[in-house]
Amino acid sequence: MNISPARYGCVCFAVPRKILAQMANDTDDDEDRRHLGKHAAQSSMLRGHRAVLHQHKPEAHPGRQALHRQVFDANRSTLLPGNLLRDEGGPPARDKVANQAYDNVGIALQFYKTVLARASVDGKGERIQVSVHYDDRFPNAMWTGRQVIVGDGDGRHFKGFAQSLGIIAHEFSHGVMQHMVPGGLGVVQVTGKPPALKGEAGALNESFCDVFASMIKQWHAGQDVAAADWLVGEDILTPGNGNAIRSLKEPGNDKLTCKGDDQVSDYRHYKATSDAHTGSGIANHAFYIAASTLGGNSWEKLASVWFKGFDRLRPRATFLDAAHATIDVAATLHGKQSDAHRAVKDGWKRVNVLA
Repeated sequence: MNISPARYGCVCFAVPRKILAQMANDTDDDEDRRHLGKHAAQSSMLRGHRAVLHQHKPEAHPGRQALHRQVFDANRSTLLPGNLLRDEGGPPARDKVANQAYDNVGIALQFYKTVLARASVDGKGERIQVSVHYDDRFPNAMWTGRQVIVGDGDGRHFKGFAQSLGIIAHEFSHGVMQHMVPGGLGVVQVTGKPPALKGEAGALNESFCDVFASMIKQWHAGQDVAAADWLVGEDILTPGNGNAIRSLKEPGNDKLTCKGDDQVSDYRHYKATSDAHTGSGIANHAFYIAASTLGGNSWEKLASVWFKGFDRLRPRATFLDAAHATIDVAATLHGKQSDAHRAVKDGWKRVNVLA
């Protein structure tokens, strides 16, 4: 699909501000409290800065290879991209974190190419840049509108983020979404305030990235829906700080995830003022239900349904728009009243988006 240049930078943090704030509130260490509190407060400022900075579609950088990655060292600064550590096809870097990021971005690139025939985030082979060692013990990862940035974590609550395929795949998928919906799915600009993901469309933006992160994990591990953990960020928290950031199987169950996880899985509990991560649990759970109902490998039938369905959405799309789009695509690809068609419809019904 040919689209006009994106007018925004889709900026999203992997760890919601509320979870960082919760950890800052719970810690008994003053230094940890200041560090986490600073980054929780910094989220809105950084999001606004990056979104304004990258108001136009990133320049395409086709590489010599079909898949082209570059990993840079930000050297604990916020200046991007930093010093080049590893280029596509080159030898491994001496930096373990750089190699982890390189490998995980490669898996995401291969998934989109193999399963959906999409070359990179823009469908045209754009070079993917990743900066590791971003800022001082940065407890997060994000897509800036042009690239992925990865923090090392604070060591007490968070491990390094580069090791997490789910987190890297989530941020990579924000780059894909940026190119799919001109103007930005759920991106709202209010005069005098930074752009932000808002409303049902913003929640759908976050959900798309969680859904594809989960499928990419399952595809890479060769797991069917029964074997999958359906978690995002299950490998970034230190012992005693939770098990994951989000669950598609049981959104908001903080015994599976972590304290501060306030996702909802039922549209009747959605509020227009909800954070995008909070509302994303509705569409996440609809996908989980559809995949579990079908069984087998989630990506074999549903990756195309979700991708092509979300490709039809517009910046202010609702959950109902997403439901109708994915149901229609399922009927087109697999036939009306097929197992896939019925499973997708059932997913949206069981989260009460459809009556």
